[in-house]
Amino acid sequence: RGSPRTAAWRQAAVLLVSGAMVAWLAAVAVCKCSAVVSACVVLLRALQPRRRRAVEEPADAAAGKRPPLEEAPMNLFERLGRPTHVVAPMVDQSELPFRLLTRRYGAQLCYTPMVNANQFNNSSAYREEVLAEANAADRPLVVQFAGHDAETLLRAARHVEHMCDAVDLNLGCPQGIARRGRYGAFLLEEEDLVVDIVRTLSSKLQVPVTCKIRLFRDDLDRTLRLCNRLQEAGCAMLTVHGRTRHQNKQTVGSCNFQAIAAVKAAMRIPVIANGGIATLEDVERCLRETGADAVMSSEAILENPALFAGNVDSEGRHVGQARLAREYLELAEEHLRLRNSKAEGDAPKCVKAHIFKMLFAGLQDNHDLRDRVSNANCIAEFRSILEELERREWQEPSFHREDAYLRHRSWYFRHRLSEAQRLDGVPEPPAAAARGGGASEVGDGAGTDAREADADEGQFCVSWD
Repeated sequence: RGSPRTAAWRQAAVLLVSGAMVAWLAAVAVCKCSAVVSACVVLLRALQPRRRRAVEEPADAAAGKRPPLEEAPMNLFERLGRPTHVVAPMVDQSELPFRLLTRRYGAQLCYTPMVNANQFNNSSAYREEVLAEANAADRPLVVQFAGHDAETLLRAARHVEHMCDAVDLNLGCPQGIARRGRYGAFLLEEEDLVVDIVRTLSSKLQVPVTCKIRLFRDDLDRTLRLCNRLQEAGCAMLTVHGRTRHQNKQTVGSCNFQAIAAVKAAMRIPVIANGGIATLEDVERCLRETGADAVMSSEAILENPALFAGNVDSEGRHVGQARLAREYLELAEEHLRLRNSKAEGDAPKCVKAHIFKMLFAGLQDNHDLRDRVSNANCIAEFRSILEELERREWQEPSFHREDAYLRHRSWYFRHRLSEAQRLDGVPEPPAAAARGGGASEVGDGAGTDAREADADEGQFCVSWD
């Protein structure tokens, strides 16, 4: 209770302490806000370069700037799912129904048939036919183009960027039409032009650019130099067919796995090996001997679309040729009939070619059915032929058993009949032995059928890359 003076001092002290506490609390609040603001500033500064890079990337790409070689190619291979089993680009043969069939049985990456860039740009009907094959179930997918003019190829490729994972440049086709058209393996002789095309496409497309090549004859060093130049120009993945352009049809010869291995050892980009593949055992041997990232099949998979699965389905059941032919016809009927310009029910020529190859072994012993295949032009007729072949209990080839696979009765070996007979332990016919053998010898009739089939390339044979 002290004097009034003491009470006044006491009241002043209370006010002073209260003010100090308020000031302290205010300071704490300010410090906390400052910390929050500082943290936000740091975060914004950290994000700012990323936003700037994201904005600048299209301009850099337009200027030809690409990620380092060590990053971009493997990023492509990762995006593709690191495929080891690849279906080749084949004219009139690797169309959508066939690709979907091979994907059921182990194919992990497919290429479209070769697209002629000049015709694609100038023909709306051709362009619509190619673009109509866009299908969500058909990925990952590479669209292959052929041509010799960079701007023409660029214009064509921009039409398909939305439907594929990469664009491929055809530098491997050995056919005469490629010589006349100045593309394929014949364009390899114009190395500077090829490199300029790859550089143009890789710098101006939104999808990666890949190349498919053949070897130079008797000049591995030249092959390696060109591969390195393609890599530096922006090629993101390289497929190497282990033969030269001179090894074709009757002169096909063996595939050079050692040369492919040399290319793989010299490259930083993924390398796909192509050629010399008849069975799943060959696929595994090729991967071992070449060190390649993947194996591509062309002709063998036409005869046996279940090659990559070892002719076994997801439930462990055997997949034979009759089943493959039946499933292909179902897919062809679903995806091709609407594109057909003939009367309803007529089948495009690719159907005839596929059925002939898948049923090749049975047609060798049933020439009347072979003739029916030659004359058939509708899905129903092909089904009828297949059913009749089954009624006759034909012997389906044993692609899945190395000890039972008869090469000399296989479409894949039609140009190497003598080699196939030797591998199968079949005595060479006297007439063939007198002439020194060869792929076109008659043998047990398979050589005759092969020549008859080859007489109409648009019907039974394939212009492969």
